[in-house]
Amino acid sequence: MNTSRKKEREEYRAMGKGYYHLSTDGLKNGQIFNSVSEFAYGMLLMGLIFLKFSIKIYVFELMPNHLHIILSGTGANCLEAFDYLKRKLSAMLIRDGYPQLPDDYWFNLERIDSQEQMRAEILYVLRNPLEKGLGLVGNYLWGSGWIYYSGIPEALAGTPAGNMSKRRLAKLFGSETDIPDNWIIHPYMGLLPNSFVDVSLVHRLFPSPKDLQTALVKDYEVYFQIAKRLGEIAEFNKGEIEIIVNQTLQKRFGGQELSKLSDQDKGKLAIILHREFGLTSFQISTSIFVREKVIRQLLASKELKHY
Repeated sequence: MNTSRKKEREEYRAMGKGYYHLSTDGLKNGQIFNSVSEFAYGMLLMGLIFLKFSIKIYVFELMPNHLHIILSGTGANCLEAFDYLKRKLSAMLIRDGYPQLPDDYWFNLERIDSQEQMRAEILYVLRNPLEKGLGLVGNYLWGSGWIYYSGIPEALAGTPAGNMSKRRLAKLFGSETDIPDNWIIHPYMGLLPNSFVDVSLVHRLFPSPKDLQTALVKDYEVYFQIAKRLGEIAEFNKGEIEIIVNQTLQKRFGGQELSKLSDQDKGKLAIILHREFGLTSFQISTSIFVREKVIRQLLASKELKHY
């Protein structure tokens, strides 16, 4: 283990009790979860880290090549949970005929210190499946996004852990850890997330389904800034880019229509779209109707870079 990694481990270990966003590295070659059964096992592992490492889980999403968790606990709890996940996921991959996770596979741990930041981090995690084209709002199975304002969890048929033998549970979870009797095991999805996810935080910050749905589809700037911090790519479709442009016109240009902007203001708009939302010169060109060559020149302009 290199010196910088040892130092980071000690920094994480020293972090006190609080709220955190734990995000793992994106696996560059291959995937962590390659099948329904592997995703289902990932759901079981989320329940196990809740039981084993004195953490509470409020939001999580299992993506094909990485995962995100909003949780509370100490930094040491989070470090232990990651080490456990890495070990268990590597064993799963080897068992299924895939290479194990790299030795240097790692994670980022971001402390959440304010309500505003918590809202932003929750939205970022819940938007991940949407941005990767894996589902609509709330219908991605491999996470907690669908449980906050939905009757689906209660409607799903599953088996309470209390109705299963300890031997069967140990084989299913790959652990001798005692499983709460009221946890529900689903034949397709593994452990249902409503068994262990604390939904109260999301309900407090987003008091109604409309509040949550509206925030998920409108806070584009927040999404881009967090993606940039984590070294991930923020992806926006054509409709979202149109909304971003309109929102920017309202906030930064007094609600002027795009067609009424001066050439100089269009240049400033291009800089904002690139700097604050990560839009490419092609995306900007097609959304504000200026030739891409001109956009590239504007983005390289020293005069406008500090706007």
